[in-house]
Amino acid sequence: MLKKLFALGLVALLGLLAACAAPKVTVTFDSQGGSPVDPQTVDSGSTLVEPEDPTKEGDATTAYTFTGWYTTAAATGEEFTFDTPVTADMTLYAGWTTQVVVRFNTKTSASVPTQYLPSEGGSVSAPTPPTREGYRFGGWFRGKAGLTWLEPQAVSFPLEVTAGLTLFAYWEPLNSKAVNYADAETYTTSVTEGTSLILNPLTYQWSHEDAFIDMLSTSLYTTEVDWAKAIADGAADYIGDFTKVVDREFSIEAFDYRQIKVGATNFPIDADGNEHLTPDGGYDRLNAPTINSTSWTYNIRQDMKFEDGLAITADTYEYTLKQYLDPQQNNYRSTIFYQDGSETNGAPIVNAAEYRKQVVNETTVAWSSVGFEKLGTYSFKLTFWKPVSQSAAVGYGNNFRLVHPTAYAASLTNGINSTYGTPDSPYVSYGSYVIKSWDENQMLVFNKNYDYVAKETINYKSQVVQIVEDIATQTQLFEQGVLSVLGLSNSNYAAYAEADNLFRSWSGYPQYITMNLAGSRKVENGHEQPEIMFDKRFRQAMLFGFDRNYYASSVYAPNVPSLLPIPSDAKAYLQDPLLFGESPQHLAVLEKHNIDPSTNGYIPERAVQLFDAAYADWLTAGNTGPVVLKYVASNSTELNVALANYLESSYELLFNGAGFNPLAPAKFDIQIQWGNQATTSAAQRDWEFDIALLNVGFGSSVGSQWQYPFIAFIGADLGGANLGLSQPYDLSQPLYEDDWVEGNMAEYYTSEITVDLTNTYNYLLEIKDDEDVLPEYLLLLEKLEETEDKEAGIYKGTNGWLAFFNVGNTPWDATAAEPFVGATQDIWNMLAAFEDIFLEHVSMIPTVTRADAVVYKSNVVVTWPQYSLAFGWGSNRYRYLNTDADFENGIYNTYKAAFEAQA
Repeated sequence: MLKKLFALGLVALLGLLAACAAPKVTVTFDSQGGSPVDPQTVDSGSTLVEPEDPTKEGDATTAYTFTGWYTTAAATGEEFTFDTPVTADMTLYAGWTTQVVVRFNTKTSASVPTQYLPSEGGSVSAPTPPTREGYRFGGWFRGKAGLTWLEPQAVSFPLEVTAGLTLFAYWEPLNSKAVNYADAETYTTSVTEGTSLILNPLTYQWSHEDAFIDMLSTSLYTTEVDWAKAIADGAADYIGDFTKVVDREFSIEAFDYRQIKVGATNFPIDADGNEHLTPDGGYDRLNAPTINSTSWTYNIRQDMKFEDGLAITADTYEYTLKQYLDPQQNNYRSTIFYQDGSETNGAPIVNAAEYRKQVVNETTVAWSSVGFEKLGTYSFKLTFWKPVSQSAAVGYGNNFRLVHPTAYAASLTNGINSTYGTPDSPYVSYGSYVIKSWDENQMLVFNKNYDYVAKETINYKSQVVQIVEDIATQTQLFEQGVLSVLGLSNSNYAAYAEADNLFRSWSGYPQYITMNLAGSRKVENGHEQPEIMFDKRFRQAMLFGFDRNYYASSVYAPNVPSLLPIPSDAKAYLQDPLLFGESPQHLAVLEKHNIDPSTNGYIPERAVQLFDAAYADWLTAGNTGPVVLKYVASNSTELNVALANYLESSYELLFNGAGFNPLAPAKFDIQIQWGNQATTSAAQRDWEFDIALLNVGFGSSVGSQWQYPFIAFIGADLGGANLGLSQPYDLSQPLYEDDWVEGNMAEYYTSEITVDLTNTYNYLLEIKDDEDVLPEYLLLLEKLEETEDKEAGIYKGTNGWLAFFNVGNTPWDATAAEPFVGATQDIWNMLAAFEDIFLEHVSMIPTVTRADAVVYKSNVVVTWPQYSLAFGWGSNRYRYLNTDADFENGIYNTYKAAFEAQA
């Protein structure tokens, strides 16, 4: 019994102990981005096992250090200690502190220790410079590309930083010619077989040879964007900033240029020792053309040298000039350094002409009498026989493309017949590139010259010129990815018309089919126009029946389709952010005439309707079909023939119908009168035609306000008559006379227009009492005064009067920027009125704006945003290959970083 009771007591005790056991609690560890930590479950009131510290991956600029576990996600307050009993489920949060990390990328297999700084940053000390066989170390840069025009200096140590960064080693090959660059680092162009490649600055003849010689030589001066002015004018916020151009706040033409020194240390110094600098120490571009002297001194850099290490001195310049003017060598380019009665464009250097033209062994003009004088090792003076401006002196200095004295002398045979600049005696470079290899039948390879004094402006490490059979081969190689660029022509443009990397450059010339309504200028037996030409519906049919898009891409490529009689890239002023063709006023006119801008005016259904209506009335008037137009055209080139044949066939197909039977009576027939260029020009001069294809223009993309009326309405009275322009005359109209002309004026001339010129009116009110105000200004002011039928500031009168007024002295005259606020808006209003009349009466049929085009491989990046009249598509500093590992992230811009740091 006692045992039984004891056993029962034991059971009761065990039950009591079981009932009193501590509960379990779970603690979760949130490493907050760090490595995972397993949760722990323990008895309530007990302590945790301290886990191994987690780790957290940083990035290139930040490192993380574990600071402990905390009870709040903010990881603030006291750190949790692991001798603290845990009585409930809870989460512990990892705390982290950051370190600023500065890494060093050597671009080699070698490594440089990373430097860690406190979270607030600190001072970075200079690491031991790395080494690389065959290269010299050029410092550490923030951009991977290293030395560029936007990062012109390596960082200096100690370097103060507040955020992490990676610095990149910059390397320059000891021998620029020895490097074999990969395709991804190479820009490849091409020329066709038979293209002349004589890279001798004394004898070359072609522009492509000139471009290659430029790559191998260093000019004394060059032009570059005046970034200080662009920033002051608000067009840019920092050097290299095109944001406001891309956003169309400014035109690319707002970026003016300035002269900068490259191989020179001074701008030319006159006979009195004056360099004539601006107050800020720059070249005085505005006054330089008026500053004259009979001698100019040039000082050159002391670090220029040929690729073989030979220093360039004043002796090199003298030797080169002597070769240019050598009377026995008879060098083709010698004329740039002398001037006499027969050669007026060269430098009028004293006795240069006499020395060059002397007959050897018959006359003796000593070299010492020529106006070249060495003043010091790196200084020389040119003396001229007449005063020369400083701007001309800059040009004469730049005409020097130096030859290596030893190599050039070795290229001569008995003092003549130089082979310099050929594969047998390659040009010895002192420019941006060196010739690595030259196989005259295959390719020419240029490597970047790392001894060039402006090497920071060169981004392509290698340029290769492939020598190919023909244009078809060029196109094939571009398609295969071998070529980086392809010049487009009529044969290949259509395939690339919509390419992303298509770049156009403009010539400033429109093309159009002029329509002669004035009759022949011949006294006897002159051509007579068919009466239907005087029906504006017929002319409208011609306008809407021409497929400009197809013509520009497939017949006359690579030009730009245009419904404007002026260049489609024309502006009122150079710095206008928009072209007239982009203006709201232009788009409103198109909408009024139900023209979709994408069609460029090709509306064949409307054209046929207009033609048929005019044709029916023409037949009713007693005429018999077909309508026959005399088209004078030159057959001097295959292209001329192709253009004329297209015009003929496309119009005849449209107006006669797609199913036209050649044996059936036609409604429309263009008869081409072929001739050579001389006879065609004579026919155009005599107005012996109905239609003719003309390219008459000004070669300019500014002045839209005077180009439009000149070309579209009044060209015959302003010098265009002998070129085939018969506007504004129309034999079907009565005699008319105004302030400008007298004769049978076309309806588009006598039609009344209304134009809002309020901004101009307000400007004229401000200046009307000035002593030097022009009488033409006052004449316009009078036209803009308030009358019974119009408000002040409104022009209401004939289209012809305002057209003629525009080609004289006007308050809108300017080239760079509008002369008063609102001038461009008024001009757009006026052009819209002109365009409205033009589309109604159709004095000619616009076809295209003349242009050139190239397409680049997708890895070619051009940072210049728009075609510029001054800079084209920008110099090489604005281009790089994104397949080059050094440029995969673009070009680091020190100036942008500084601007953003201040913002």
